[in-house]
This record gives sequence, C-alpha cells and structure tokens, in this order.
Amino acid sequence: MNLNYNNLLSALSLALDVQEYKNMGHARRVAYISLRISEMLNLDEKETKKVYYSALLHDIGQGDIYEDFNKDEWWKHSERGSEIVKKLPFGENFSDIIRYHHENYDGSGHFKLNGDSIPLGAQIVFISDQFDIRYTSSVGKESEYNIRNNIKEGIKSGTGKMFNPVVANALLDLTRQEKFWLDYKFFDIKSILKRIEPKDTVSIGINELEDIAEVFAQIIDNRSRFTYNHSKGISKLAYEMAKVIGYDEETSRKIKIAGLLHDLGKLAIPNSILDKPDKLTEEEFMVIKSHTYYTKEILKEIGRIDDIAEWAANHHEKLDGSGYPEGLKGDEIGEIDRHVAVCDMYQALTEDRPYRKGLEPKQAIDIIAKSVKDNKVSGESLEILKEVVL
Repeated sequence: MNLNYNNLLSALSLALDVQEYKNMGHARRVAYISLRISEMLNLDEKETKKVYYSALLHDIGQGDIYEDFNKDEWWKHSERGSEIVKKLPFGENFSDIIRYHHENYDGSGHFKLNGDSIPLGAQIVFISDQFDIRYTSSVGKESEYNIRNNIKEGIKSGTGKMFNPVVANALLDLTRQEKFWLDYKFFDIKSILKRIEPKDTVSIGINELEDIAEVFAQIIDNRSRFTYNHSKGISKLAYEMAKVIGYDEETSRKIKIAGLLHDLGKLAIPNSILDKPDKLTEEEFMVIKSHTYYTKEILKEIGRIDDIAEWAANHHEKLDGSGYPEGLKGDEIGEIDRHVAVCDMYQALTEDRPYRKGLEPKQAIDIIAKSVKDNKVSGESLEILKEVVL
C-alpha cells in the first residue's frame, strides 16, 4: 500500500466540512487561496506543504464541541486541532499553524501573539479562512460584484489589525486576477487544487493509514457520549474475526481500518438526531441513512483503497435487499461486508444508547440470531463473531 497524502487529506477534509457547521468544500477553497498566497510570497516547497496540509485540516479540532462556534470561542477548536494533527504523519510540522490560525496580527487574539511571532502559515490560513467565510455567507444575499468589493474592503480594513500587511497585499493582488475568482468559484475545486498542490507529497503506507484512521475514529466517536469508542470497538471485533477466519495480516489490518472509518459519514448527522432519546421519525431516519453514502464517497476519493471503502460503508446493507444506502442483496454483499455488519450490530447492542442500557453479550447475540433467521445478516458471520465474544 502506498497512498498519496494530498489525496488522503483532501478527501478527509470533506468529512470535516459535512459536520453540522456545513460549508461544503470550505477546506478545499481555503487550501486553494492559501496555495495561491504562498506562491505570491515565494514560499519554498516544504513551507508550502505545511500551509496546504494546515488549510485542509484547519477545522479538524471542531470535532464534537460545536458550541464553540456559538460562543465566539473559535480558538478552542484551533487548540484541539493542533494537538490532534500531532498524531498524523508530518503533523508535528504544521501543528502550530493550526493552533494560531485565528490569531490577529495586532495581538488581540486569544493567544496574544502579534506580528511575526505568529507563524506565517497561520496568517495565510487565517486570511484565506476569513475570505471563504465572508464570501459563502454573502452568496444569495448580494450580487457577485458587491461580494467581491465587500471582501476587498474587508481585507483592507483588517490589514494591520487582523491581517499581516504582506499577506493581505498578496491576496489583494490576487483579487485583481479574474482567473483567481473563477478558479475559487469553480464547481470542481478539487481539479484546480491538483494542478497547484505540492508534488513532493508524503508517502502513506498501512501503518500511517491506521494512525490516521485512529484519529478520525476518535473525532467520529466524540460526536456523542453514547458512541464513545464505538468505532474502535468495531475495529477490534472485525480484526479478531479476520484472524479467526485466517486472513493474512495486511487484509486483517485493512479490515481493522474499515472498522475505524465505518461511521465517517456520521459527521454529517446532527447531534439532535444522534442523541435523540425517542424513536426517530421517518424524516430523521432518512437523514441517518445518508451517513453510509458519505462514508463511501469520501473514502473512495482517497484512491487505491476501494476495498476498505466498500467494507466500511456496506455495514447497513441487508441480505434481503432492505438495507441502505444501495439496497444491495444476497451475493452483492461481500463476505467482509457481512462480517463488519454483524460487528456493528453487536457493538451497538452492547453499548448504552439514549433510550436504553447496553445489553449483555448473550442478549445481543440472540437479537442478531433473529436477524439471521429473517435473512437480514449472515449466519456464518454470526458464528465467527460468537467465537470472538462468547
């Protein structure tokens, strides 16, 4: 396995964008602006990589504490994010950029850094983030002409206060190019980024991918106190089942990674639904069903891990075709998909939920056995699971 770090972080940035604070494509647009400013400032390849990765992951600390964004305490997600990325490959190199990407140039930010004491990369990501927030919040309310002028005036008025004058002037120079605006607005910003992103990227093998999956599993599970360690639990069960079956170590570890990332798309589901103590309405269940769709689409964007994407995303498909999101049935559902599905059922049944306490292992197995009888899940997978948990 040898994955492209640029592709991986770009894809996972979508998972951050689909959280309740929705602004789809936000991270990629911030990355585009940040790269263009870096080019204007003649940053070298190493510094440009740090800016690019920071821009893609600048909201990684947003995680489960959405209230930060309702209390004008944006620095909290910056601080959390800087600690989270230290667990990622190359993350120690850009942790400070994420920590300080909301600092004001005049020292009035939370950490009280000013001027050149703020990492240049953080100043680039900050102004790029503010640009995109201001632009997208104005769409549909103002004409394109007015939006552009208002943004330019905002940059000018913030120069020396919020923004580094050198960085601000570089961005203002860019705004004189029609191409800059059209690239920024282009419906396929990913293709624009591919042309300008750093080419000397970090190489990712299975060890690094597992580290990254562990980080995102924690972000996913932290969304709700009822799913704490849910993904890690499924990952452990799936890995142990793989070893019982006799899969080779690489396949077993890929299954483990699929377990860690199986609920990646749940970042798109509001906490009001995830933590609801009552039965979901049909409309709410419709929203819940979208999470497996997002999981598959995001993971397939990474490239070269389509097997992991399928195993991760097909855990709610049913043998009789009544599952989601694709309504697969029978042989359309792969062997490993079926194993991950029973792991998900077992883990969910044995965990506390808003509406009930977690069940004992034997009780959970009995419920899954009924699903086997109803042709929902695989009896063979259940027997292997029983070897692991009973």
